[in-house]
Amino acid sequence: MQTTPAKLHSAIAARLPPIVLLAGDEPLLVQEALDAVRAKAKKEGYSERLSLTVEPGFSWQGLTDECNSPSLFAPLRIIEVHMPRGPNGHRRGKSDEASDEDSKGPSEDGTKALAQMAARPARDVLLLVTTGALDATQRKSAWFTALEAKGLAMYAYPVKPEELPTFIAARALAAQITLTPEAAAELAERTEGNLLACAQDLAKLALLFPAQTIDAETLAQAVVDSSRFEAFTLVEKMLTGQPEAAVHALQRLREEGVSALELVGALAYALRSWAAAGAAYAKSRDLNSAMIAAKLFGPRRAPYEAALRRSRGFSPAAGLVKLASVDQAVKTGRESLAWEELLTLVLAASGAAKLS
Repeated sequence: MQTTPAKLHSAIAARLPPIVLLAGDEPLLVQEALDAVRAKAKKEGYSERLSLTVEPGFSWQGLTDECNSPSLFAPLRIIEVHMPRGPNGHRRGKSDEASDEDSKGPSEDGTKALAQMAARPARDVLLLVTTGALDATQRKSAWFTALEAKGLAMYAYPVKPEELPTFIAARALAAQITLTPEAAAELAERTEGNLLACAQDLAKLALLFPAQTIDAETLAQAVVDSSRFEAFTLVEKMLTGQPEAAVHALQRLREEGVSALELVGALAYALRSWAAAGAAYAKSRDLNSAMIAAKLFGPRRAPYEAALRRSRGFSPAAGLVKLASVDQAVKTGRESLAWEELLTLVLAASGAAKLS
C-alpha cells in the first residue's frame, strides 16, 4: 500500500504491517516518518530493535537468516535496513557516476532477498527499510513493488516552492507560533530546498517567541542573531571578502557535525540576495537603492554593500548552480564531495579563487 508523509500517521493508526518502506528526496520527512513508525512499534510491543546498514560487502543472506531466527530476548522485533548511500549502499564518486548498481537498486542478491521476505514475512518481525531519493525506474523495480505490495511504502517527494508556505504554516501551528504572511514568505525564501533548515528555524522561533505572532522583521533578525550553527557568520565573512575567516567558519561547522545540506539554505538565501542587489545596482549605480530593491535593511545590508563594492569575476548565479551540486552530492551519499564543493564556492565568493 502506498502512502505519503502527510498520511503516514493515519496509515499506521490501526496496526503496523509486517513490512514498512520509507524513502524519498526529503531526508527530514523520511527521518520523521522513521521516528513515527518506531514510536508506533513500541506501543505495539516491539521491544527489540536491530539496525543494519547496507554497505559494500553487506550480507543479504545474513539479513534473511536474522529475520527467520527467533529472538531469545523479545517476542516482537524491529529489523531496520538502512540504505543511506543509494539503494546498493555504494558511495558514488567521479569514477563511477554511471554505476549500474547505483542506478538500478540493490544487487541481484539484495533484490531476491527483499522479494522473498516480502512474499513470506517473518513472524514477530517488523522489517523496516529506509533509503533516500529514488528515480521512477527504481520505484517500479521488483524489490520496491514487492515491499509495497505486502506492506506499507511511503515516498517523500520534494516539497515544491508553492507548497512550502503550507508546510511552514502547519509547522508553525504545531509549534504554537503564528507567522504573518510576510514572515512566512521570508522564511520560505530563506529555506527553499532545505526543509531541515526550515524546521530548525521554526523550532528556534518557538523557543524565542512562544505563543506569539512573528512578523518578517522579527523573523529575519531572530534567524540571523540566534543561528545555532553560526551559518550566517560564514556568510558574512564570505560576503565581506575574508577568505581565511570564511574557510575557518566552514571548517568549524563541519567539525561540529553540521551536515553540508544544512548550509545550503543560508548560502542560497545570501546568493539570491546578492544577485538581486547586484542587478539593481547595475541599473541605478546607487548602493542605497540597490539595498532597498533587494529588501536588505539595517545591519543586514552592510555585508552585501561590501560584496557589491569588491565583487569582480564572481557570479552569484554561478554560485547557486554550485549549491545545486552540493545538494545533489549530499542526497546521493557523497558528503565529502559536498564539502569540497562548499569550500570551492566559499573561496570563490570570498574573492580568493575562481569558481570551477
